[in-house]
Amino acid sequence: MQHPLLKSKKNLYIYISAWAPVLCAHACIDVYFYAIPHSLSLLDAFVSTGLFAAIGLLSWYTVRFISLENQRIPLHLFNHLIAAGMFISLWYFISKTILLSSSADAGFMEFIQQSGPFRIVIASFLYCILALSYYLYKYYSSYKVRIEREAAWKTLATESELNLLKSQLQPHFIFNSLNSIHALLLQDVDKAQHMLSNLSGYLRLSIEKNKEKSVSFSEEINNALLYYSIEKIRFENRLHIETHIEDNTAACKVPFMIIQPLLENSIKHGLFESLDPVTIELRGFVKENRLHIQIQNNHDTSVKKQRGNGLGLKHVQQRLFLLFGRKNLMKIKDENGIFQVELIIPQY
Repeated sequence: MQHPLLKSKKNLYIYISAWAPVLCAHACIDVYFYAIPHSLSLLDAFVSTGLFAAIGLLSWYTVRFISLENQRIPLHLFNHLIAAGMFISLWYFISKTILLSSSADAGFMEFIQQSGPFRIVIASFLYCILALSYYLYKYYSSYKVRIEREAAWKTLATESELNLLKSQLQPHFIFNSLNSIHALLLQDVDKAQHMLSNLSGYLRLSIEKNKEKSVSFSEEINNALLYYSIEKIRFENRLHIETHIEDNTAACKVPFMIIQPLLENSIKHGLFESLDPVTIELRGFVKENRLHIQIQNNHDTSVKKQRGNGLGLKHVQQRLFLLFGRKNLMKIKDENGIFQVELIIPQY
């Protein structure tokens, strides 16, 4: 890990600025408590405090290599005691030598000699503050890295789960479409070929766009209508669709292939459980910076619903949760023979 104070000029300037009040306090103590002349008190403050601040940069390496996780507390304190002793002894010897050789004032020289124990006590206190500050920075940096790593893993896991959902959904759709083509081959080969051609175009589009997380709503509507055209060939007059899309929704972003499973669900539970024609209504509008997509279909309430695993709806709900972290973005309502699914897509 690089020295936190040397990796950027900004950090170094902050470190130097933090020592300015200590330097001023040192000079004031010399003047007001020990009656040291101003010039000599400034000399003492600059040499003692400045040298301590400079050598204090080295204490980072002590903190870096003496880790609380790797050693027992007593041994950890013992190592720091040795490091502090060496650090303070070096500082005291150099600063004392410089101060004694910088002035011939007998009173100042006597002051430097007699104030040695006091200086060592203050230096020990400042060393502890430095060490604690470095430890705080070290553990904050480790915590930040851990949070970023966890966020990266979470993003990776989310993307993997989204890809898994897509990989599960596409074979499900292909299987149903091939069943439809197979059934149509027994009735009308030309229509089956037309349906196969549309399916080929739809699958090509889904493969090209599969890596995209989102597309414009207008593009998603076109994709959904292409899917509808595939099923329309099979069911002919039994299947109708009405679209009510407001103009201001075109540029809104939606997850790719989010509508197709809902259309498939409407067709499955509307047509497969009744002989009556089914009308699917597709609406899109913006409200409070959210895109609302409503898909509803009529169904025969007298027919007992087939029990299924609800793969399409579950996948849509799970995709929305993974993308937006909310579980209230899909609403399902079934009243008076009208089954409705509403998606709420936040627009950021």
